Amino acid sequence: MEFDLDDETATLILQLQSADVEELLSAKKGKGRDGELSDTDLAAETYQQELQAMNTFLTDRSMGRSLTRAVISDAVLLNESHAEENAAARDRALAHSLAEVNGPSTAPEQMTAAYDLDDGFLARLAARYVTGWNSESDALEDTAHKDGSAAPESSAWAASRRNTSSTTYRRCTACDLTKPLIDVCQTPCGHFYCQECIQTLFELSTSDETLFPPRCCRERIPLQSVRIYLSSAVAQTFEEKSSEFEASDRTYCSQPACSSFIAADNIDGEEAMCKNCGTQTCTICKNNAHGGDCPQDIATQQVLQAAREHGWQRCYNCRRLVELEVGCNHI
Repeated sequence: MEFDLDDETATLILQLQSADVEELLSAKKGKGRDGELSDTDLAAETYQQELQAMNTFLTDRSMGRSLTRAVISDAVLLNESHAEENAAARDRALAHSLAEVNGPSTAPEQMTAAYDLDDGFLARLAARYVTGWNSESDALEDTAHKDGSAAPESSAWAASRRNTSSTTYRRCTACDLTKPLIDVCQTPCGHFYCQECIQTLFELSTSDETLFPPRCCRERIPLQSVRIYLSSAVAQTFEEKSSEFEASDRTYCSQPACSSFIAADNIDGEEAMCKNCGTQTCTICKNNAHGGDCPQDIATQQVLQAAREHGWQRCYNCRRLVELEVGCNHI
């Protein structure tokens, strides 16, 4: 059920209607047979349940709008906090890397994906998922109204206020069709793509590496800025392919029937384990994993050749090269 009224008025109407139903049910108590409900009583109780459900819906919607208004209003502070957290994570990673010189350390925390919480993007997100806001301008104007006249006016809200009719629809750059604003995303270069076209672009980029990463006007389109317009399957596949396409030295499963990409998380030293079939693959020669040094590891073979020329030996335990300077050769 859609309400054109504000939440306060709609709640008041529901309270008055609930009071009328309560009065009707109270007046009919004791006038019928015990354990039997007349059609009037049944209709009144059913209507009372519907009013309670509507009241719950209004309460939930009001809370959702309140949270959304808070996020839109605090977008700048959230971006600053997000940047500080990532800076702290980078500092911790640097400290851990320096600590590893003297001994093992715990793994540093991963940084979260960074992207700006633009108020226009947040308003479009709210209009898409919060009932009662049908456009970006609805969310922005409601936020500005609730925050009071003293709140600073953002550029996105000012643009929507000056030209409300133009913010309702946008023309898709790819298919050239006019779509509602809540079904259209904006790329960093300023162009607009409808949900169907942006999903097709990201889907094609996972199967054709020449289209990766998705771009418009040669500018990369961040996944986070359009994620709400993609299906969960497309977004997950894109994240998996991103780790593959962005890897400088890729390792694929040596089992021909599998040939799956092996991410860095499943690589230990020079051995990579396929999470799909469990096959161990050598990261140097890309064939089945083998014990000892890889024959195709040119750098290692050159070091071993130098070791033979200088009479160096290898430790049987850690396999490091050892040069005897003092002592008996039989030790």
